[in-house]
Amino acid sequence: MASAKQVLVVDDNVDVVESLSALLQCQGYETAAAHNGYEACDWVREAVPKAIIMDLGMPWMDGFGAVRAIRRMPGAQAVPIIALSGSADRDSAKKAVAAGFTQHFSKPLNFDHLNQYLSSLN
Repeated sequence: MASAKQVLVVDDNVDVVESLSALLQCQGYETAAAHNGYEACDWVREAVPKAIIMDLGMPWMDGFGAVRAIRRMPGAQAVPIIALSGSADRDSAKKAVAAGFTQHFSKPLNFDHLNQYLSSLN
């Protein structure tokens, strides 16, 4: 079972996963990593985390496909799933929320805003 402070970080860019995981760990979170939507789905099937931070644009299965698949999994309907996108426009955020994401942050990520959002989930 996942820890109450576990966050799954999903991005095809390994540097993004490692740096974001390091920042989250400094804030007391446990992290797990996936590098595409299929890996994220496999991970969530094993243990539903407290939250998921997921890139939208990934090969094989993008964030939109992954969030739809995760939302169909038992116990994962309410998990906060945060979209990370290179697009800062309002349309991108609307599409993300319509697909099943609970929040949208654009890159470059403002970590303080992300941390405040995660803290509000407690």
